[in-house]
Amino acid sequence: MSALRLLSRIVAAVVGGYALSAGLAALGAIALAHVMARSEAVVLTAMLGFLLYLTALIWAFAERRLWTVWAVLVGGGAASLGLALWLASLTAGDMKA
Repeated sequence: MSALRLLSRIVAAVVGGYALSAGLAALGAIALAHVMARSEAVVLTAMLGFLLYLTALIWAFAERRLWTVWAVLVGGGAASLGLALWLASLTAGDMKA
C-alpha cells in the first residue's frame, strides 16, 4: 500500500467515521426525543456514537476498496446529518422537555 493511499484511508477513517457517527447520533437523538426526555436521548446516542465511531475506524482498515470506505463514511455522514437537520426542522416544537 502506498503512502498516499494509506494517508487517504486514515483521513477517510477519522473524518468520515466522525461524520457518520455524529450524523447518526444526531439523528438518533432527534428520533428518541419523542419517546424519552431529550437530555437522556442525547446522552444515550452520544454513548452509542462512540461505539459506532470505533466500528467505523476498524471497518475502514478492513475494507479492501478505498472508494467504498470514502463513499460509505463520508456519504453516510452527509446523508445522516442532512436527514437529522431536515427532521429537526419538522419537529422543532414537538419534543418532550
